[in-house]
Amino acid sequence: MRARTAVDADLQALAALDTSGDPASALARIDAGLERARKEARRDRTAELLAEANRGEALFWLSRYREALASFEHVDQGLAALGGPMTPRWAEVVNNIGSVHSSLGELDEAARYKQRALDLSARLTGTASSEYAAALYGAALVDYRRGRVLEAVPRIEQAIAIAGPAAQRTGHNVELPTVAGITLASIEMQAGDSASAVAAARGAALWAEAHLGSEHRLTLAALNQLGAALNDGGLYGQATPILRRTLDLRVKLLPRDHPDIAYSLNALAFALEHGGYPDEALPFYERSAAMFEALPRESQPMSGANTFGQIGRIAARNGETERALALFRKALALARRNASSPDDLEVLWAEVNLATALGGRGELGAAQVLLDHAVAGYALRAQPSNPDRVTASVRRAALLGPQGAPHQALDEVRRAVAPLRDHLLDRANPQAEVSRLRLDVAAVFVEEARVALAAGDSGTAFDALQMATMGDLQASMLSLGALGADAAGGQVGQALGDYRAAKARLREVARNRDRAIGLGESAGLSALQREVEAAQEDVRRRDGRLAALVPGYAALTGFAPTSLADARAGLRRDEGMVLYGQDTQGLVVMAVTGRGVTQASVPVVPRHLLDLQRKIRASIDDGMLAGGLAPFDRKSAHALYSLLFPPPVERALKGVRKVRVLAAGTLAALPFDALVTAPPRGDDNDPEALRRTAWFVRRHAVSMIVSMAPPVRRSARPPRGEDAATGFAGIGALRSGAWKAALAGQAAKGITAEANPRLVQLAALPDLPGAQGELTAMARRFGRDSLLLTGDAASEAAVKAAPLDRMRVLAFATHGLVGGAQRNLVEPALVLAPPGPGDTGDDGLLTASEIARLRLDADWVILSACDTSAGESENAPTYSGLARAFIAAGARAMLLSHWPVRDEVAGRITLYTVKAAGGGAVRRGSGRAEALRRAELRIIADRTLAGSAHPAIWAPFVLVGD
Repeated sequence: MRARTAVDADLQALAALDTSGDPASALARIDAGLERARKEARRDRTAELLAEANRGEALFWLSRYREALASFEHVDQGLAALGGPMTPRWAEVVNNIGSVHSSLGELDEAARYKQRALDLSARLTGTASSEYAAALYGAALVDYRRGRVLEAVPRIEQAIAIAGPAAQRTGHNVELPTVAGITLASIEMQAGDSASAVAAARGAALWAEAHLGSEHRLTLAALNQLGAALNDGGLYGQATPILRRTLDLRVKLLPRDHPDIAYSLNALAFALEHGGYPDEALPFYERSAAMFEALPRESQPMSGANTFGQIGRIAARNGETERALALFRKALALARRNASSPDDLEVLWAEVNLATALGGRGELGAAQVLLDHAVAGYALRAQPSNPDRVTASVRRAALLGPQGAPHQALDEVRRAVAPLRDHLLDRANPQAEVSRLRLDVAAVFVEEARVALAAGDSGTAFDALQMATMGDLQASMLSLGALGADAAGGQVGQALGDYRAAKARLREVARNRDRAIGLGESAGLSALQREVEAAQEDVRRRDGRLAALVPGYAALTGFAPTSLADARAGLRRDEGMVLYGQDTQGLVVMAVTGRGVTQASVPVVPRHLLDLQRKIRASIDDGMLAGGLAPFDRKSAHALYSLLFPPPVERALKGVRKVRVLAAGTLAALPFDALVTAPPRGDDNDPEALRRTAWFVRRHAVSMIVSMAPPVRRSARPPRGEDAATGFAGIGALRSGAWKAALAGQAAKGITAEANPRLVQLAALPDLPGAQGELTAMARRFGRDSLLLTGDAASEAAVKAAPLDRMRVLAFATHGLVGGAQRNLVEPALVLAPPGPGDTGDDGLLTASEIARLRLDADWVILSACDTSAGESENAPTYSGLARAFIAAGARAMLLSHWPVRDEVAGRITLYTVKAAGGGAVRRGSGRAEALRRAELRIIADRTLAGSAHPAIWAPFVLVGD
């Protein structure tokens, strides 16, 4: 036997070298080592071939596939020529040949090699080995590239399940769980399952952090995929810190002008902008745009032009019209210069942006030319429901109005909007996709409302304003698994599986169709469209099956606008509703009463409207800190009232006692009761001046619309008389430090905080010391018909087991969490007691999907410790997710807090309100909104209560529903 030489040792080290972290450096090292080794006549030929195999892996990571294939095939042939037995490492070479063929699109060859690798690895190393996992993952990838998504996903999941433990045992193929997890997340995103995509990407990132290191190339890729998945699901708040970290690492590890840094800047800016922080997004967009522009012309991506357009849109929202116009011109010039076709989608969108700016300046002819080309281009490259295509068509049609053809304008707008409207309302389409489209399409429907009102069509305008707010009317993204986890046993599990499979199939065939449209491939397009329609029908059928099995599912996940005629028919003589739509032009306001319909268009820069709301919120914050003994900015409150209730609308509401409001975003979280209806007098710091102020609450009782549909009646019991006993359930008042103790208990078992980040976040929530007294006082009011679940008794299991369908008033004195605000929390939730050791399936959170499955018949649901305020975000999530869940479960109205409420005030307002409304059985001539109004006026008038004249004290609650 030949003695092992230094050259052989070098070759073996090269064969074992990690190529996934820095493949370029690894390739250079292997090439240099092989060059030295080949100068030695006496060298281990097998070691040389395995070093060359590792060279092929470096080439593969660098996407140099043809060179990689040549290396792998040479190694395969060389090992065969040596005549030795098949080994696990040789089987990996076979697998890698299949991977290269797969990446080159040579799928038949890829499948042949992958099957051979599977058979070899199963025989040589077993089905629990990392070699088998790698072959299985590669075979799944071939399935995926062949369009067999349903076969691919479970095989990738199986590969990940095998690869992790195997890598921990052997230290081999350590990168595989991350690579497969990134792929799985990407596929789940394409299938429209954002929750699963986030879970897969997070798993990949956690593995990479722990086993590859925080600065490994694949760790950065996994973090970037996680940020993309969170953005895809609309979880911008969670995406932002992930993308910040990815950016920081890329800045640290890459050359300062590396394009990946520009892409990270752009992704972070996107998350910030869509999360409602355009001012923070702006510098990241600007840095990204500068980097893209500095690249050599042949290397400039089309996204660079779009980045200038994004900066222009922020400038337009801020009222910087000249800067916006210049940026839109620059974006179009760059797009046209870099595009391979004048009909490139980036060119078309740049034309739409510039045309919009020109139209706003009255340059209708120039805008028309741009929009004509954009509309024609989109007709060739995008589906009729594509938001960009619809926007272009709507903007072009809207130009007809100022030219004296308002009815023709409306006809064309309606034709353009119809496919998008149908797409958004079709339950066959992924909810995550619909939610993701909200910000992009809201302005389209506001524009439709504007054109409809100019043509005198109030019905179309009413429908359009509902569509513009549908993102807020819909619940937050739900996890399908959570929605049916404990309902109807195996039937639900099977129905969920069938539904998800049908959705994945629809996504795949729709993607094939859209790809063909984008490439201009007309041949076979009709057949592809028929496949899409068949898949859509399959999804609708399975969706209906799921709705039949899971209580609350249809109401919680669906949305349907109500006709103007039906809405008016449901109004009493003293009732009215006000609907708001907002875009860069300003506000569209519609007031609907029994007497008629009134509308107004209010030109206002979006930034000015937001600044007024922020000034009011700042006054609220100061008032909370000072116990109500602080100034309140009544001037801003009056200015905002004048914009939201312009003279025609104000006159239309004269004599209307109850006003129902439909608004989106920050307006939905505005304390309307604290608006000021007349110029304020006196000092903003004077309690008596505040007490004499013409608050909106003195004129109107307000409720917020969360659904135009009538409330769900889930109970089969007949209605009870107005004086009948009313049940009460008080839930919450968790034991002080309960979640901190749960965190400490996990730490004592050796479970780190990193392994359970949600527990860390829950432990950081402040105690609610007045919650027990508040619930006890309310329970005392109801006497024997009351049920208290407080402290450790306020568990998930106890709440789900309680006879809540016999309660007409439910009060939760606990924290409410917004979907997306915490890690792994994709839907809103109420915080309950931490689960005990044996509480399997109990995570201490009552999520929206779990709420929807409760059986309720409640007149009131009171959430007195939830902070639904908008804060600093322009698109802050509001209360709609929790509210829709409770309404889906059978509740008729909710009382929620806009901001943290002083303990003694919370109890008084809620008790006053429920009492004024007859303990839940609403008296004739009264109502819940009026009851809340009286309770607030009573607090204002109470001079014995410190700070009672300040809105921070008396206006914390909002009535939702009713």
